[in-house]
Amino acid sequence: MRPGLLYYWPLTRYRDRTALVMGEMRLTFGQADVLINRLSNGLLSLGLTTGHKVAVLMGNSLEAATAIMAIPRAGLTYVALNARHSAREHLAILNDAGADALLAGAEFAGLLKPLLDQVPSLKHFVVTGPERPGAINFDQLIQNQPPAPPQVEVNPHRDIERIHYTSGTTGRPKGAVWPFGMSYHAVTNILINLDRPMGPEDVNLNIGPLTHAAGLMMMVYYARGATNIILPRFDEKSVLETIQKERVTSVLFIPTMLYRLLMRPDIKEYDLSSVKRVWYGTAPMAADRLKQGIEIFGNVFRQNYGMTEIPQPITFLGPEDHVTEGEPRLLRRLSSAGRPAMGVEVRVLNENGREAEPGQVGEIVLRSNKLVSGYWNLPEETAESFVDGWFHTRDMGAWDEDGFLYIKDRKSDMIISGGFNIYPREVEEVIMGLAGVAEAVVIGVPHELWGEAVKALVMLKPGIRLEPGEIMDHCGRNLGGYKKPKSVDFINKIPRNHYGKIDRRALREPFWQDKDRRVN
Repeated sequence: MRPGLLYYWPLTRYRDRTALVMGEMRLTFGQADVLINRLSNGLLSLGLTTGHKVAVLMGNSLEAATAIMAIPRAGLTYVALNARHSAREHLAILNDAGADALLAGAEFAGLLKPLLDQVPSLKHFVVTGPERPGAINFDQLIQNQPPAPPQVEVNPHRDIERIHYTSGTTGRPKGAVWPFGMSYHAVTNILINLDRPMGPEDVNLNIGPLTHAAGLMMMVYYARGATNIILPRFDEKSVLETIQKERVTSVLFIPTMLYRLLMRPDIKEYDLSSVKRVWYGTAPMAADRLKQGIEIFGNVFRQNYGMTEIPQPITFLGPEDHVTEGEPRLLRRLSSAGRPAMGVEVRVLNENGREAEPGQVGEIVLRSNKLVSGYWNLPEETAESFVDGWFHTRDMGAWDEDGFLYIKDRKSDMIISGGFNIYPREVEEVIMGLAGVAEAVVIGVPHELWGEAVKALVMLKPGIRLEPGEIMDHCGRNLGGYKKPKSVDFINKIPRNHYGKIDRRALREPFWQDKDRRVN
């Protein structure tokens, strides 16, 4: 198959309509396609071919949007790097993936340059902005390249379009493998589960990192001939001004973004009437905040439950399910993840591996044609998580009597803060590297803005004194900022169960005892 066929389709109908907008720059679908093709051909001119991996570290930009479509169009594998990660974390992913090329925004060039000699597989370093010694200039790479798409064929089942990293339960990043055929199913699955049509009259605002969930949503709107507006970062005032000025019809929020918008005293001064759909996901939304959002934007909210291994929607809660008045059975649905999406099989299994009864908590397992093929270079973890075609999510949930799914807890100890997944062991290992620390346990505690906040419980060696700020600063130097503990408590003893393992649940319970679920 030719890769990226979905993104050729708008050219047949909407070539002269606006496709991408960033600041004063506006590209039609015809212009965007030329840029995509030139980057695809430029990468191939470096000697890269199907099977080679291109890592990308870019903030939201037209170049980042182009790379999302250009790398697969060339038959190459896209590897996203998280802009909030530290140099140490980037290095681990570059080596694990065996990256052959690295595309970077100018703002990251200084961070990445010292790492290049530590990645044996890396042959090409491409940077946007001004020319830099030892790097290929992005503009020069695409200059004079053919404007037509490259003649590339891929195997939809065997060849890899994307390796998307998610933190592992051991603290080691896991690369979820997307075959080329999966991307088609991921996009079309969103389209067949819509509550209202999506098309060329839509204006979609992209404010989250394009390397992650926002990028998938951008591609869905692009495939349907809609306009995609890109903001470099989330800023409350800029978001509200852009919605008003550009008559935005659709926007994706993680809960933290909506919370911050709702905290603005002037939010009602903006004309937000053009918004017809507010997507939200990546973490549970507080029901009270959701009600506030509906008061401001109207009944246009739609929750999609998804994850790296199987993109949204697994289940969805449509506008018709966002009931704010009525009987308790209907009101509680605001705390649910909705009902299963078409094209996804969802089961909740009890501890005996049988279907859980309504109200009984069990592990959520999934089957779909948009499921990743496994984890890159991790056969044991792949075999553990993918069993007989079913993916075991480690999310714990329960059905209600009407078929709505409620996420209750996590079988693993993962923390979700501001929409980002954080695994405690990774943070604990960094803290344990600090002289004077005997042991450390990291847990998630409720946080009004971020959903959950990282808290470190630290036991010091005898005679040692440390301040909480010293531990936070140490983590800040070695981890992405969102993983750094927001608070540190010093304790004298760490509770353990009968098997000698840390009783993390006992440590978390005091912070969650007044909550009706153990995620926020």
